[in-house]
Amino acid sequence: MGLINAVQNVLSTSDLIIDSNFYSKISEWQNIYAGEDDIKSWQDVTGKIHRRKRMSLKMAKVISKKMSTLVFNEKARILISEKGDAENDDNIDKSQANQFVKGVLEDNYFYHNFGTRLEYMFSGGGLAIRTYVKDGKVKIRFATADSFLPISQDENGVSECAIISKFAKSGKYYTLVELHTEDDSNYLVQNRLFESDNNSDELGTEIPLTTIYGDSLKEISKYPKSSYSRPTFVYLKPNLANNFDPSSPLGISIYANAVDTLDELDQAYDMLMQELVMGRRRIVAPDWMMIRNTDPRTGKKKAYVDFEEEVYQSYYSDISSPNAPQKPEDVTLGLRTQEITQTINTLLDYLCGQTGFSVGSFTYTAAQGVETATGVISRNSDTYQSKRDHETIIEDGLKKMIISILELGKAAGIYQGSTDVDISINFDDSIAQDRTENAKYFQLMNGNAPLMPQKEAIKRANDLTDSEAEDWYSQIKEENSQGDMADILDDNKDGDQDETPTMGN
Repeated sequence: MGLINAVQNVLSTSDLIIDSNFYSKISEWQNIYAGEDDIKSWQDVTGKIHRRKRMSLKMAKVISKKMSTLVFNEKARILISEKGDAENDDNIDKSQANQFVKGVLEDNYFYHNFGTRLEYMFSGGGLAIRTYVKDGKVKIRFATADSFLPISQDENGVSECAIISKFAKSGKYYTLVELHTEDDSNYLVQNRLFESDNNSDELGTEIPLTTIYGDSLKEISKYPKSSYSRPTFVYLKPNLANNFDPSSPLGISIYANAVDTLDELDQAYDMLMQELVMGRRRIVAPDWMMIRNTDPRTGKKKAYVDFEEEVYQSYYSDISSPNAPQKPEDVTLGLRTQEITQTINTLLDYLCGQTGFSVGSFTYTAAQGVETATGVISRNSDTYQSKRDHETIIEDGLKKMIISILELGKAAGIYQGSTDVDISINFDDSIAQDRTENAKYFQLMNGNAPLMPQKEAIKRANDLTDSEAEDWYSQIKEENSQGDMADILDDNKDGDQDETPTMGN
């Protein structure tokens, strides 16, 4: 929050359209995702304070990772075609626009990096994508939710922003403030660099960009609106209403409304782990049964009791009493692991309902820890619907990013094609594994008639191009026309019977 206020004080623009207090929420969500240590403390009967780290299931990490994988993974496919191109995968794949964007994405390891960054988006509530040209190539970089400050918004979302980057070098701390604004003619990107002696929320002193970047970074860059249809940044967020600040354009974490449940889960898990410690064998015995040592200072024998003793614990008892115990006593308590595990699974069901997953998506077992459901996920399940909801916003953001890539390439002279293109983003839909039942249902509704041409079915089932599907279809048709061995034998048998004379001829 201090850094945000400091940035706002130096910006020569309108105030930020977000309450800086909202960033304390983002910080909380990011701390939960990181699994920062929660120290548990208590006081024993002697007055001594004990402290230890509370153990955590790290479910914030698990659900963020799971949703990011469901939404975007290596099976996702991005295709770009120029307006008017035939709707043929082969033509699209070979188009100049598609080849250029494909090269940019590969050069930036986009498919690998974006999946990881989506995990940060689901945990922190937002993600910024920045595109620019460097060394004759279009580059892509990302900024997490706590580094993105909206300045203005329109019907399409955030239209102006500041992006903060912090780093350390040679014992100094630096903050780069990248300011994205616009006027009537241009989209503007202004860069300002600050140096500080300590890693605090203060910006420090503004210094020349050349101190760190040499000539590679300009103080201000202009992107004429005659060549660019939009800013060179994109802001993505989970498709969830911001119930903390309804007027804010910023998103919220996928588990923003499940913080209490996550805390209860960690308490239950910590209890389970402590059960193994507290449930170890314990034997109590009167102090006069314990080994005594002579105190060299007093010359008297004294029983030393170690409160960290693994097995034996002693207590005071008068040996002369007629009721004095005659032997140690085993006071080991039974484990409550089954009850605590049931509690954890109940809380996991609550968490699923609060984060958009179907109940039962996560379970805890003593043997495997947290397990993710691998069964059939129907198209009307909560998990599938949540995945589709998030894809809506992410698809729109990726299309905007691709337009910026083409426009940057065109302006830099490294792309010669059109920027007026059609963009298709095919997300992996394989989690909907009940396709057989769905097909039976729709086929019944269609009067048991085929639902699609055979070539199209071959193409979709095997992820082939049109020409590959055509080749497969031809091979299958040729193989079927030859028949199997039983058909050949039956044919020969029928032929022999036709040639055999019948009685009476």
